[in-house]
Amino acid sequence: MVSRVEEIGGGAIADLRVLDLATAGAAYCGKLLADLGAEVFKIEPPGGESGRRHAPFAPASGAGASEGRGASFRFAYLNANKHGTVLDLDRAGDRDRFLELVAAADLVIESFAVGHLAERGLGYPALRAAHPGVVLTSISGFGQTGPQRSYRSNDLVASALGGAMISIGDPEDPPVRLASHQADVITATLAAASSLVALAHRDRTGQGQHVDVSSLEAMSAITHIAGVGKWLEDDVVPKRVGTGLVASVPSGAYRCKDGLVYLMVNRPAHWQALAQWIHERTGNEEVLLPDFRGPSSNRLPFRELLDVFIGDLTEQLTVSEAYHEGQRRRIAFTPVNTANRILADEHLAARGFFHELELEDGRRLRSPGAPYRLSRSPWRVTRPVPRPGADRDRVAGFLAPRPTPPVAFARDPAPDENSLPLAGLRVVEFGTGLAAPWIGRILAWAGAEVIKIESRAHPDVPRLFVPPKHPEQGTQPECSPWFTDWSAGKRFVALDLRKPEGAELARRIIDRSDAVIANYSTGVLAKLGVGYETLAARNPGLVMLESNGYGESGPLARYVTWGPNIEALSGLCSFSGFPHRECTISHFAYPDPLSALHGLVALMAGLRERAQSGRGQVI
Repeated sequence: MVSRVEEIGGGAIADLRVLDLATAGAAYCGKLLADLGAEVFKIEPPGGESGRRHAPFAPASGAGASEGRGASFRFAYLNANKHGTVLDLDRAGDRDRFLELVAAADLVIESFAVGHLAERGLGYPALRAAHPGVVLTSISGFGQTGPQRSYRSNDLVASALGGAMISIGDPEDPPVRLASHQADVITATLAAASSLVALAHRDRTGQGQHVDVSSLEAMSAITHIAGVGKWLEDDVVPKRVGTGLVASVPSGAYRCKDGLVYLMVNRPAHWQALAQWIHERTGNEEVLLPDFRGPSSNRLPFRELLDVFIGDLTEQLTVSEAYHEGQRRRIAFTPVNTANRILADEHLAARGFFHELELEDGRRLRSPGAPYRLSRSPWRVTRPVPRPGADRDRVAGFLAPRPTPPVAFARDPAPDENSLPLAGLRVVEFGTGLAAPWIGRILAWAGAEVIKIESRAHPDVPRLFVPPKHPEQGTQPECSPWFTDWSAGKRFVALDLRKPEGAELARRIIDRSDAVIANYSTGVLAKLGVGYETLAARNPGLVMLESNGYGESGPLARYVTWGPNIEALSGLCSFSGFPHRECTISHFAYPDPLSALHGLVALMAGLRERAQSGRGQVI
């Protein structure tokens, strides 16, 4: 069978047609879809979208040289791969033309002020009248309903009100946000994932819907472990505490001979490995005391003392020595990277991460590449940054009829408009920490049957919960508010995958499932007999998402990390904060929810491609 994806030579979601009215940071939603193959038409007002005028700019050349300003880097990154057309929605003729496009579209993305489209007769009821199956995704600061729906917002407002700024940085400094508009990025990624979920529901029922995405709610959700959740669930008022994390002792940025390294210890074995290294290098006998062993909560009263012990080790080492020798011992040491170090990073180079982006004038710009890698239908950027209205000739193709999209999963015997969007989807989760469990949680909320396979011998980190007000109670694995929040709505089974019968039971469950999500260290699942090749040989339609710090390939693929380590590796902690701070860390493990939402986008795209071709793939 030749799929629609193969027929048109596109990516995983090449059958989708998208109208992108989003501006500024919200444009990342359309970028994610375009780079996965969707035909995305960026609709700009006369004169072009305001984002074209956002600094920094490429040096001017050609026609732009006379104006003294080249292309906006940010606009180029967010909008390459899209087609471009111009419509003035204040004019009746252009509104009619827009509704013609809606009738042929699967999805409309917009980020106007609440009511802007409705005031022009283009609200969701009008779009639904033009096309009952269309999905409208609205991205706003406070949502489409509620007393504050008309309030103005931006990345700074969402970071402040959403709970991020109360837990980023040092207590001596004023509040600060993460660099590079992360509230916009996370909200747009959530919007892309939510749109694909809504389209899966449309494929089953024939009915579109209005998806309402609020940046305030998105930020409140991703910051909950250090924001409002800290108060609601632990009865603790959140605050800024520097580079170390309250729940992980030891953790933080430590000085080496030539820079900073970031360390996070989350498991008893990791502490024992670190203590042994400190003892070997410094002769310190006290670090081996049994008082420091066990979960992080046991070390909490000794945080400052342990920081001294670790500093005695790292000050003898270069960043490279601490990094690679620490990782050899399976300790999560990572460099606090600068921009120059990232551009020279051997692992990113080996994986071919950076790629060239073509600007409007034909020049090429080195740019960050794929946030995920689909083995059968890869991410790719093939089109330059669109000029306003440059693709009017493509409109006729956009309006052409298409076949009805196939259904990605169909165990639900009687889908209707009111059924949950992912009813009938079965997912197996090998998740630890936050990243993969967050994907499973969202899938379960949307109606999927999610089966979490656990280990009694190696419990998930959130199960190592100790009540902060009553540490004398010790570990309370069934009372962890974090585990409860990240795992609501799932089924649970405990299997010892080290035993042949345990691994075979896992494989039999997966034989009858649509997808697997996992964030174990590279190679662990294959070693246990539940790697992708083994599973796909039995279930060729399986879509498997494997998420970890470095990816499944490259020279450092087996290195261990946690969310804060990725803030250090990616340079985000160097770019964020005040000039006198070399490392500014979020206390809500920002890369974990960010990678979870990207993973959800990629997983939904992989399931959509499988509906077209019948084939699974690994992501």
